[in-house]
Amino acid sequence: MYAIEPNDAIDVAREIAAANGYADRIEFHHARSTDVTLPERGEVLIADIGGMLPWFERAIPSIVDARRRLLAPDGVILPRRDTIWTAVVDAAEMYSRLTRGWEANEFGIDMSAARDLVVNAWARGRISEDQLLAPPRRCAGVDYANIDDPDVEMNVEWVIARAGVGHGVAAGFDRTVVEGVEISNAPDAPAHVRPTLVYEPVFFPWPRPLVLEAGDVVSLELKASLLHDEYVWAWKTQARRGNGETKGVFNQSTFLGTPLSLERFRRQARQ
Repeated sequence: MYAIEPNDAIDVAREIAAANGYADRIEFHHARSTDVTLPERGEVLIADIGGMLPWFERAIPSIVDARRRLLAPDGVILPRRDTIWTAVVDAAEMYSRLTRGWEANEFGIDMSAARDLVVNAWARGRISEDQLLAPPRRCAGVDYANIDDPDVEMNVEWVIARAGVGHGVAAGFDRTVVEGVEISNAPDAPAHVRPTLVYEPVFFPWPRPLVLEAGDVVSLELKASLLHDEYVWAWKTQARRGNGETKGVFNQSTFLGTPLSLERFRRQARQ
C-alpha cells in the first residue's frame, strides 16, 4: 500500500500506522502524486483531494495522472463519480455577511470598491430547502474513470417556483464513493446530512439581490478554468420575466474578485 500526501499531515498518518502495527505495510511519500513513481501499479486508487466542488486546485489533473501512471488497467477509482446540482437561493443572511461591511456605514465612507470584490468571489455556507426558489437542476457529471479535461462549462436554466428574493446560486454534489455508498452537499441535501457536512455548498453571489416571481426564468453559464494551481470561476446570469422581459444580467468572475494592481498585472503578463 502506498500513501501519497504533500502536506506535513502525512507524518501524523505515519505515526498512526505505526501505532496500529501497519508501519511495514504502508509506504509513505511526502510529495505530490505527480512527482512520485511507484515500483508497481495499484489495484485501487483512493483520491481525497477535492474541495466543495470537484474543481479544486489540481485535484482533477492529479487524479488523471495517477490513473494513467499509477493504477492498473483494470483498477478501481474511489470515488466513482460526482453529479453537480445548482439552485437559485434566497440567502439573505449569507449575502449580508459578505456585503454589509462594505455598504452604508456610520462614518459615511464609500467602500463600494471592496464590495465589488466580495461579490465576485464564491463563498461557502449551508442551505436549507426553504431557501430554494426553484428545484435544483443537474448541470454536470464527473466520471473519475474517464475524465481528462480539468476545465468545465455548465449551462442550466430554472423556472422560479415561488416568489422571493434571489441572492445568487448555490452548487454542490452528490458523490458516489462506491455503489451503495454516497455523500452529498447538494443544495437539497437531506436535513439529517446537513449538520455533519464537511464540504458545505458553494455560494456564487449576484452583484445585487433580485426580486423574483413564480414563472420568472433564470439561466446560468458557469465555467471553471484551471490556471497554474488555482481555478478561475466565471458565472453569467440572466433573469427574465415569463414574457421575456429582462430583469437582470450579471457577468462575474473570481478574477474580478482578486485585488490586483496594474503594475502587478503587467509583470504577470510579461512572464
